[in-house]
Amino acid sequence: MNVRPGTDEKGSHTRLYAFLCVQYCFKKGVEDVKNRLIATIVGLLLSIAVVHDPAIAAVELMDGRLILSGYLKNTTYVRTSVYDREFDKKYGGSNHDSRVDFSNNSALLEVLYTVKEQDDLTIRLFGGFKYWYEAAPRLDDELRRSLWHEHRKEYISPRHMEDVISEAYVDIQKGPLQIRLGKQIVIWGQLDINRVADVVNPLDLRWGVPGVDNWEEIKRGLWMIRAFYQTQLPGNLLIELIFNPGDYKALMNPYTGTHWGGEHFKYSTFNPFNEPGMWTWLQEKQIQDQPTWNLKKNYEFGFRIRGYTWDIDWTFIYWNALDDGAHVAHPGRAGRHALQYVMAGIRSSITGQYLNPGPQPRQEIYEYKRFQTIGGTAQTFFEPLWNSVWRLEWFYEIGSPMQKGEKGSYFSPYDEVRRDVLGIAIQANWKLDIPWFTRYVCTGRQMDFSLTYFWEKIFNHDRDLVTFDRFHTWNDSVTDSISTFIKAEMFNTAWIFVFTGNYYFRAGKWMAVPCVTYCFPQCVLNGGLRIDVGAKLYGGAKHRYEQYNRLSHYMDHKDSIILRIRYEF
Repeated sequence: MNVRPGTDEKGSHTRLYAFLCVQYCFKKGVEDVKNRLIATIVGLLLSIAVVHDPAIAAVELMDGRLILSGYLKNTTYVRTSVYDREFDKKYGGSNHDSRVDFSNNSALLEVLYTVKEQDDLTIRLFGGFKYWYEAAPRLDDELRRSLWHEHRKEYISPRHMEDVISEAYVDIQKGPLQIRLGKQIVIWGQLDINRVADVVNPLDLRWGVPGVDNWEEIKRGLWMIRAFYQTQLPGNLLIELIFNPGDYKALMNPYTGTHWGGEHFKYSTFNPFNEPGMWTWLQEKQIQDQPTWNLKKNYEFGFRIRGYTWDIDWTFIYWNALDDGAHVAHPGRAGRHALQYVMAGIRSSITGQYLNPGPQPRQEIYEYKRFQTIGGTAQTFFEPLWNSVWRLEWFYEIGSPMQKGEKGSYFSPYDEVRRDVLGIAIQANWKLDIPWFTRYVCTGRQMDFSLTYFWEKIFNHDRDLVTFDRFHTWNDSVTDSISTFIKAEMFNTAWIFVFTGNYYFRAGKWMAVPCVTYCFPQCVLNGGLRIDVGAKLYGGAKHRYEQYNRLSHYMDHKDSIILRIRYEF
């Protein structure tokens, strides 16, 4: 159970399926509704994805005015595929002394308190608080030494209260108007792996990535004013407005050498002691140049309209914000900045002393540019095609800021440009009945199955555009992929199987994440202990310029066994 109040699209697939089924059933008549509604309720229970649910139970106190939910969790990855250079010191220093390079202990507490609830006025307070302790750098001496000291501190545990508070807002609802003030995570439609219409919150990829982790666990909350107004217009239009007064947060890339980051030896230029490499040096400057609170420059705003027309649940969105990623605004300074590290590496190689590039330059190198996004979603229930739910998401970025570098290299920037980008995703969802298996193994519960095709086009493309952060291969204006999601609850939900897979057509790379969960008695309805065992498997073609593609950062040699234990309440 999620304790958040209000209008978020939590568990978008399940709510979508239920909503569209009920709308369809309403037109079919009362007798047919009964059977379909029963199926919908069962579908709701089935569709809470094991890999994607923070908490399914709640503790009610003070006669229900105070509701608590959350979890305690450990997630450990045991690498089954590694580069020899990550362990063998004959190559100039190892980065690991253990195949366990990720062991994250985390906790989440969500609190919902009802201040007032009478007549048509409701006032609630919501807070989400998280904590983590990443044990791998403490257990792995080589990993600890190879991390920049500031990055190591941020990676191991929270350093600031802003990191602990994931969400904190007051929710006021009076009649058709609802207002939320505070730090929030916004969901404007989301798919299993691709972000299309979900454009508001930046991601934090240091501890997880889409397809393996819950979207909300890798999103960064923003302080904002958010208002909803339920109109009586045709289509039952819901109007949502968002204004962020200047709380800017950037996309956080994983640190080099950590589980989700690039391999350390690839970025250790002239570094005989396996200390933090070139990418870390550049990343630290990006963090230093990130904007902070600024009402005049860093404000963000947008709106979403949601309606139901001709059996289609649809939305239209507009978002005006700073880009989540950094762009080199001063190529000359960037060159001198990189040279500062290279010269320190040469001195270290000659003298045998530890690498000391000195302080980061005070002059600004990176900037975070403003652009606009329009987009939307549409979904409908289609009975003739095996009672499927179809979903469309799209975006069009206007003047998206991009970098130019020699042969698309991030390390050789020479100009910044703007390009328009179009992205489209189409998803189909089914509830499947498989003879014998559904009845006896799944004990009557249907299997969830979805397919998603994603396509993205950068207009006015040229060979020097830096597009590694968009999963494009070098000199290709288009990227596309197909992903699948399968879920089967077995033996009265004591065992749950989930599979997430993805294939990038242009890059020729694939990902497969099978996972099996055992739920201890009573945990399905009342919370409790769950144990997950699974695997992360990656593969596919290798390309000459794959170092310019983010896919190679978290796919190559990152095959792992997943071990997760969770206590939910």
